[in-house]
Amino acid sequence: MPILEGKVAIVTGAARGTGAAIAERFIAEGAYVLLADVRDDLCKETAARLGANATFLHLDVTHEGDWSAVVEEANSERGSIDILVNNAGVLHQGPISNTSEADFRRLLEVNTLGPFLGLRAVVPTMKARGGGSVVNIGSIDSLAAMNGLTAYCASKFGLRGLAKAAALETGRDGIRVNTVCPAGGNPEMFEPWMGKVMGFLEETLAYNNDRGIPGSVPVESIVDAVVFLASDASRHVTGIDLPVDGGATAGCFIPGFNTL
Repeated sequence: MPILEGKVAIVTGAARGTGAAIAERFIAEGAYVLLADVRDDLCKETAARLGANATFLHLDVTHEGDWSAVVEEANSERGSIDILVNNAGVLHQGPISNTSEADFRRLLEVNTLGPFLGLRAVVPTMKARGGGSVVNIGSIDSLAAMNGLTAYCASKFGLRGLAKAAALETGRDGIRVNTVCPAGGNPEMFEPWMGKVMGFLEETLAYNNDRGIPGSVPVESIVDAVVFLASDASRHVTGIDLPVDGGATAGCFIPGFNTL
């Protein structure tokens, strides 16, 4: 039997990239998925491509009213919400001196406030149903900070704290809250800074390759982790940070030292 058979899931930021891949895999595993995004046309196309078990819903994760509408739609059309994946996110690259107050606020609102509002919106339904699973998409940068990513790290570290506190608060209602922390994802997030990053190509390659498992993590591996935490296979797992990073946060790999 598919591991998510009969479950109803909301996936935010589902128009493209990691969110679309999660939605596609959930459907393959038997779930009905509500794809939520602010990119209406693109998300409609993605939902249409995924077929009868996918529905598009407009959602700006920073607007409480949008969350209320999505939850109401899920309850009226499907009768429940079993899974919420807080995947929607934005990136800003640049040192503190090149990060405006508006930049910082935007990242906190989308990456941290958005999942908080999502939790507030779905918990009553999950509680009444007897439980559910919330999976937040964090980052390797929510486990170990990096220069030039101050605003992003702050927002993703906050997301981890939110998940841990929520896990303790909702666990007795059968609700689990976990965070997947990948070293990879949607490359389109990096596009506005790609030209500058290419100027540090050697350093970037070293960052990706000096790990236990070299290279960026493929989206499929991120999706595998999300499916596990969304499913009943992880029924006693809550409040964790699950790195999907090839061992990057495990420590330092020094080329040649394993031949000493």
